[in-house]
Amino acid sequence: MSVTNIKGGVHLDDLITFEHITKRFPGVIALDDVSFSIKKGEIHALVGENGAGKSTLMNILGGEIQPDEGSVILRGKATQIPNPYAARRNGISIVYQELKLCPNLSVVENIFLGREREGSGGRLKIKKMSEQCHEVFASLGMTLNPRTPVRNLSIAEQQLVEISKAISLESDVLIMDEPNSALTLTETEKLFINLIRLKEKGVTIIFISHRIEEVFKISDRISVLRDGKYLGTFHTNETSFDHIVTLIAGKKLLTELAQTHESKTHSNRVVLEVRDLSRGEFFKHITFQLYEKEILGIYGLQGAGRTELLETIFGLARADSGEIIVLGQKINMRSPADAIRHGFAMVTEDRRGTGLFVNMDVKDNIGISSTNVISKLWFMKRKKLLTLARQFVKMIEIKVRSITQLVRNLSGGNQQKVIISRWLATKPKIFLMDELTRGIDVGSKAEIYRILRRLREDGLSIILVSSELPEVLAECDRILIMRNGMLVADFLNEQATKEKVLRFALKG
Repeated sequence: MSVTNIKGGVHLDDLITFEHITKRFPGVIALDDVSFSIKKGEIHALVGENGAGKSTLMNILGGEIQPDEGSVILRGKATQIPNPYAARRNGISIVYQELKLCPNLSVVENIFLGREREGSGGRLKIKKMSEQCHEVFASLGMTLNPRTPVRNLSIAEQQLVEISKAISLESDVLIMDEPNSALTLTETEKLFINLIRLKEKGVTIIFISHRIEEVFKISDRISVLRDGKYLGTFHTNETSFDHIVTLIAGKKLLTELAQTHESKTHSNRVVLEVRDLSRGEFFKHITFQLYEKEILGIYGLQGAGRTELLETIFGLARADSGEIIVLGQKINMRSPADAIRHGFAMVTEDRRGTGLFVNMDVKDNIGISSTNVISKLWFMKRKKLLTLARQFVKMIEIKVRSITQLVRNLSGGNQQKVIISRWLATKPKIFLMDELTRGIDVGSKAEIYRILRRLREDGLSIILVSSELPEVLAECDRILIMRNGMLVADFLNEQATKEKVLRFALKG
């Protein structure tokens, strides 16, 4: 096993060198004297827990923020990157984990925003730009209409647009921050094929991911950050999964990750029954039961109808036909308010877009769905709100400086804990969870899984939609498989294998 540490100087084949980078934010040192290098034409993985400093370092390279100390050496020269335009001029482009698209513009307008192709009289060459979009889409195996407004796309499709935009820039350095967190296995495989092609053309790729198994599949070298400190750079073929995870989060996590699913005997009491539920082109004739104290997984490829099914159960959309029965009572689910009254809670797929109020603080995000507890006659009971927030911060172990901290400044795992706390405050019976651990590091995932198991022990029934098959196999008592809007299989955990689940999800 070899480790590279460049504090002694810059090597000739280094394209990028970070020298003694330090960045402070109020109350925290995000990066503490970080020094390492990235070579030309390699796929270099950057790993660490949420809050380790990965995105901060890449934002410095991308010109979003400036370091307090240290310098960036680019192509052998100390380089100032004062803004994203300077980064682009230096051949650097970024695919952000948090999507930065303009929802009211079309796909093609987003991809060419700021570098539009103009013809005579200043008219945009939409046709020419659309043709270039199709070329990039084809390389990624996408069939997307460039004229489609971005607001009409799914989260996975929006992520593919972000990737297409970055690839179309033909940059020398491509930074990818969790680029496949919303993509299916098939889409991820196509993305990886394209990354390898780009590497072969001499493009340097910096790949940030919490999926350590994928890091080993795609990268040449791996650099590890923890709590803003640099722990080393390792050749991928000379290190191991266990070594990297231990560096990221410690030995205790390895033991937890190695634990197999412990089957629990759920109650025979049916808390939710879905009968012959259909909604447009999204899904048809879905029938299943959810038992008390059961974690029911729903797995399928993007477009299978999983998210749309949860949205319909929660009243975010109306079913065309079928029945939703809660504790033996047929419910006309017209809105989320109806769902909440009948004991439902839902963690949505898009944490920042539809789950959080990012410009509000932790206490208000936790209390916002519990107005019956924290208010009376339209007047806020501030003491009750503070007590409620502190109770859940302690119970769910949310890492915050204070309950008045803005939620947008929390890590992804802690943001998800805030959402879970908000819904637990409403005392639900049924918890719908869509991509619960998307974009969350391995340490935070383990914490979320512990919460999940505790909720089941406390009597909640949970439906967990996930694109991560290992998560479904590890955490769910029973697994439903959807394909093309249809329910195609139903397995008990002990009957399910990776091969069996994939066979039904892909082609039956």
